[in-house]
Amino acid sequence: PLVGFTLAGAEQAQRFLAALELVAEATSFGGVHATAERRARWATDDVAPGFIRFSAGCEDAADLLADVEQALQRI
Repeated sequence: PLVGFTLAGAEQAQRFLAALELVAEATSFGGVHATAERRARWATDDVAPGFIRFSAGCEDAADLLADVEQALQRI
């Protein structure tokens, strides 16, 4: 599934992406592994600077949730 959520701003979004350990930062969601991106960095879409687009992959759901949780705690 693909989900989107907005963090407080661009800096928090970049720090979140950098803190992810299991999820790869990528603009293409064509693979089977979890990916995430800060869409506003491209300045081609009218989205908030802190908007994260997240695509869950084939990883264990508990592992993905733990990775997102630890990344949110670090920002």
